[in-house]
Amino acid sequence: MYINPKLIISDFLRENLVDPRDRAEDTNTENLTATASQTTFSLTAPSGSVSCVTTVIVDSVTKVKWRDYYPDIRGESIIFFTALTGGEAVDVTYKYGTSNWIYDDKPNTKLSSSSFPRINIMLIAGPGVRLGNVDAPIMSSITFQIDIWAKERQTGQIWTIDSKVYTGQNLVDYLAYKINQAFEDNEDDLYPSLHDYIPSQSPPPDLPFNIEYQCFHKAVEFTINGISVGTVE
Repeated sequence: MYINPKLIISDFLRENLVDPRDRAEDTNTENLTATASQTTFSLTAPSGSVSCVTTVIVDSVTKVKWRDYYPDIRGESIIFFTALTGGEAVDVTYKYGTSNWIYDDKPNTKLSSSSFPRINIMLIAGPGVRLGNVDAPIMSSITFQIDIWAKERQTGQIWTIDSKVYTGQNLVDYLAYKINQAFEDNEDDLYPSLHDYIPSQSPPPDLPFNIEYQCFHKAVEFTINGISVGTVE
């Protein structure tokens, strides 16, 4: 099993933020039935692909992401840590769309303006501490940087959010504050995979206009802990 910490954060942000361009905000629920010893359940979006899983219910009991199951977005499936016995009703609700806006890599300079606003996630690294001797797990203190990019007003990047108009620098500022709010309000959604969120700078500082991407740019940096993350088991 391999769960990349960046994919955990991208899943969290896709679930808790709303794309101003509405690229992957449609929702769908699939009603599945478990077979004996089944752990993996494939998902088929009505169009495009799955963006993030929001709710999983097994026989009317809501399951906890990262404790009971984890989403494999690239494989468009959910995977339970413990196999089901068979016959259970598994209801999976997720967001989907033909494209997305939150990724675990930087934007390409050749992307058109329709690919913005865009958010990328960078893992800066951090110290690890072994919780005991020899075979004890390692707790990592991971520093992330979340970069927010938005084009200039002249390229049609004007968005109305809650009856207020945002563009350029105002838009990246707004999204940075929404990211901070998402962690403050919903940090428990990451447990037990990640925990103990600490913002490095709050509020996030302003950054210069990025000439390479021709974008307004802002970065949110924080530290969060996790046990045995970034390993293959």
